[in-house]
Amino acid sequence: MYELLLEIKTFRDWAITADQSFGEWETEYFHWDKIYHFASQLIENIAVERWSSELLNEFLYILARDNECEIIIDTLIENPHQLLSIAEHSVSFPDHDTRWQIAYGLGEIKENGQEIKKLLKKFLYDEEEYVRRRATFSLGKKGLKL
Repeated sequence: MYELLLEIKTFRDWAITADQSFGEWETEYFHWDKIYHFASQLIENIAVERWSSELLNEFLYILARDNECEIIIDTLIENPHQLLSIAEHSVSFPDHDTRWQIAYGLGEIKENGQEIKKLLKKFLYDEEEYVRRRATFSLGKKGLKL
């Protein structure tokens, strides 16, 4: 979706000059509403399997940047099939803020227990402790055991 890619590029351009010395720097961006709108349209209307690799990577990037407000992950939770589809791609995504949100989101949906367990087990071996903790919490929340 061209519009979302354009908004993410605008965010990236802004981020170059943003003060990133504090943890919530992303929240200072003034145009999250546009990103949320186009991300929601994408999630609700186009299956992840049809996304280009560029779109998928840019989506995972902006998901990571939305780690304080968590609007995008909430939209994915409301669309569990999309969350499950994107989860496999996120396991190896370099930004841990993407990975912990996906691990959290998997604990919030009700569908597909075995597939969720398989994905969460991958997050249990993540290099980042916070990702591992979110995966452990999600497994427990779903009543799943290793």
